[in-house]
This record gives sequence, structure tokens and C-alpha cells, in this order.
Amino acid sequence: MKLLRRILFQSMSIVLLSAILALAANAVRPDAIPLIHAESSAVDLAGGSDTIEIKDAAMLFASGRALFLDARTRLEYNYGHIRGALSLPPDEFGELYPLLAAKIRQAEILITYCDGERCPLSHELAEKLTAAGLVNVRVLVNGWTVWTREQLPTETGGASLHSAYPPPSALCPDCGQ
Repeated sequence: MKLLRRILFQSMSIVLLSAILALAANAVRPDAIPLIHAESSAVDLAGGSDTIEIKDAAMLFASGRALFLDARTRLEYNYGHIRGALSLPPDEFGELYPLLAAKIRQAEILITYCDGERCPLSHELAEKLTAAGLVNVRVLVNGWTVWTREQLPTETGGASLHSAYPPPSALCPDCGQ
């Protein structure tokens, strides 16, 4: 009987220690799992800021509420980008936005990013999106660097890029392409 109690005590101690470690690990993750009734998102977008912190961007990514728009060149996008992000360099906005407008307008929140703390491309893209009448546009400053530093989901190649744009023949059926 003493042996059974000892085994039960040790088992309960291991379970309790495991639960404490799991809660601690969850508390330090940027995309922590809510333990009590979770609202649609704990991210507050009501502020007047046009930027967003990495922890909030990660939470919006995990909840599927945000669409990420890569403002870097298509070559940089192909080398690596935030999983599911669309390539929309500001200097190609006039050409590409009409092709992506339906998908972009469906998004609850738009997050633009480029790379480097002083990179102006994400701000330029955000301004163009706002000028096009879109709201809830945020800039993830130094986005690619902070996203990869946090080891958040990425992908390479142009699969998302090519699937987002129709083939040239769909754009100009009379051009014979």
C-alpha cells in the first residue's frame, strides 16, 4: 500500500510539474494559446498608429485575420516571405493592385512589410493602399528580419505569387498570348 501511494505521489508530481512548464512556455510565446475565454483577437487596432508590433502581427497571422503584403522586389519575395503573403512592390502597385484587389479587400487587416528598419517600401505600400480606400492597414517595421528572428512561418518561391495573378491571356484575350 505504501508503494502504491509513493507511485501515485510521484506520478501526480510529474503531471503537476509538466503542467507548470507548459503554462510557462505558453506565457512567453508571441502566439500563446489563450487559456480562458478567448476573444476574436487580443490585438487592439483602435490606436492611431500605422505600425504593428511583431507579437500582434504573429497573433493576427495565427488567427487568420490578416493578409500580409510583401513590399520588397519579386526576387526577394521568391527567396523567402511570410507564409501566405502576396508580393506587391509599391513601384508595381498600379499594375498589380487591380489583379489582387478582390483578395486584398476581403482581408480584415492588411500588414505590409519589407526589410530593414529604414526601409521605406512598406510605408509607401501602406500609403497607396490607404489612398485606394482601404482601412486597417498596418506596417510591420523591419518585418522580414523580425519575422524570421522569431522563427515564424515562412515559405520560398513564387507559388503564392503565381497563383495570385491570372495568366497574361486572361488579362488580354485578344493579344494572342
